[in-house]
Amino acid sequence: MKLRFTHLIIIGLLCCATASAQESATRGRRATNAPTGEATITVSEQFLNSFLTAIFENLNEPSMPLTVGGAKSGPACASEIRLKREAAGVRTAVHFENGRITGPLAFAGAYNSGLMGCIEFSGWADAEVVLDFDKPRQALVARFRLRDIHLNNTPAVLNGPLLSMVQSTIDQKYNPVELFTLEKLSTRVDIQPAGGALQLRAREIRPEITPSALTLHIIYEFTRG
Repeated sequence: MKLRFTHLIIIGLLCCATASAQESATRGRRATNAPTGEATITVSEQFLNSFLTAIFENLNEPSMPLTVGGAKSGPACASEIRLKREAAGVRTAVHFENGRITGPLAFAGAYNSGLMGCIEFSGWADAEVVLDFDKPRQALVARFRLRDIHLNNTPAVLNGPLLSMVQSTIDQKYNPVELFTLEKLSTRVDIQPAGGALQLRAREIRPEITPSALTLHIIYEFTRG
């Protein structure tokens, strides 16, 4: 059986990109008499960065309205942030390091501050993506976290409010992002010589990040289909 890796990035789309994987303290597998097995999907850093390049070259730049923390949009100044392939010489990218997915996130946008009027900005942020298996959702999810924001030719006083607004917007509208659900990873395989079929039911996903790759360990249960 050939499993397809189609959703990751997305993420990434939203660009992405970046962060750390946390292993579950316990596997929590459901007790069953059915045979089980583990399949793995391995994705390299180069694959994810090529995926990001394809997003920016073929789709619209991802954008998010800044509508919290006092920011207001109007016809003359749309308070929003747009993710960019590159800004001020810094390119949006993904890196695997020390069990984490991190990387710079380039952006540009505008901020209607009221007292200061409409302020256009650009820059980049240190970003991190945390991967985890969410048992209630029965899915592998990603949570995007922004850390330091570096703005170009913009008053330093905006750094704090902008970081807070962008992170709040991501938390309210995007976090957590479902990358894989167990249902979508499950399948049915016909075995004609045996006169039947087997159901391959995914029961758990465990992410593992090494310096060279992201590996998803998927636990399957095999039952008569």
